[in-house]
Amino acid sequence: MKLSRSVKRFTVLEVSIIISQDQIDEIIQRERPRRIGLQAPDGLINQVLNIANDISKRYGVETIILLDTTWGTCDINNLDARRLGLDLIINIGHSLRTQKIGSYTYLVSAEYDVDFRNVLEKTATLLKKKGIKNVGVVTISNHKSQIDTCISYLNQLGFYTEKGIAEGPLFDGQVFGCNFYSARNISDKVDAFLFLGQSRFHALGVCLSTRKMTFMVDPFFNEVVDITEEAKLFERKAILSIYKAKDASSFGVIMSLKEGQFFRNQALEVKEELERLGRSVQLFSLREIRSDRLKILKGIDAFIETACPRIALDHEDFDKPMLSYQQAMGLIRLLKGQDIGDVFNYPFWV
Repeated sequence: MKLSRSVKRFTVLEVSIIISQDQIDEIIQRERPRRIGLQAPDGLINQVLNIANDISKRYGVETIILLDTTWGTCDINNLDARRLGLDLIINIGHSLRTQKIGSYTYLVSAEYDVDFRNVLEKTATLLKKKGIKNVGVVTISNHKSQIDTCISYLNQLGFYTEKGIAEGPLFDGQVFGCNFYSARNISDKVDAFLFLGQSRFHALGVCLSTRKMTFMVDPFFNEVVDITEEAKLFERKAILSIYKAKDASSFGVIMSLKEGQFFRNQALEVKEELERLGRSVQLFSLREIRSDRLKILKGIDAFIETACPRIALDHEDFDKPMLSYQQAMGLIRLLKGQDIGDVFNYPFWV
């Protein structure tokens, strides 16, 4: 069969998203599956319907769309593939340095077709006013093919730039909502960071994990946002949650059942530490940690989740204190009469 060197272009909220048809063709032609699972973030699900149709027509392959929400490469379905009778899963919209995760899941990139030049010119003007010359550059997978072009343009504009240096399966310059190695590994070489994209949580994470001024460079709204003050407010709220949990006598410690968010050892560590401090602890497991599920529980004063830090840090709809693992470690230090410490001073947030 002949490979077609092509991409599929979809428009979502007036922004084109390019999905690599090449990768899909190569995977199917190499693996010759009979049944495929397709998985994507909510914003791409309707495009995945078209892709599933196309795969069935062109290859005669049965497709199953995995409709559960997927937040990233930590949120995959290898364990369910065998039960569904799948030969492989194609995850569209998340990518790493490696193409395959586990026995079943292949990653196919989806990138925004946006031009950073105008917003980088705005950024350059702002940085020069602040006297900043050395900057680190990081982004998410949806802009991975643009990061080198952006760095070259910043160099032309008179800046010294450092591309993030990743560890593990992430590509250089890539950050997750829990993984900031790319930024931390170059933080001593730069005066500030530029996060290319529109995700405030990622930009906040870069700022808090490096303690460097951070700017969110948003090509969609053509604006550059100094996230530093917002990061301070974010941190104060996180610390306040710890103090709110300080007086709790009973805790619920939640383990996620998602493959990339299953941190049982950390959950058991928190449970043992709190019990030594005289607190009552009940372990729970959940696939999706949502406030409506927790509201049915009586007799629990505060919760700790060891899944994704965004659950505790980026949501305000829990009616009781909800702490991440790092916040829980700060709480335990506080209960021992110690200083809370820097709960964000980590390259990886559990």
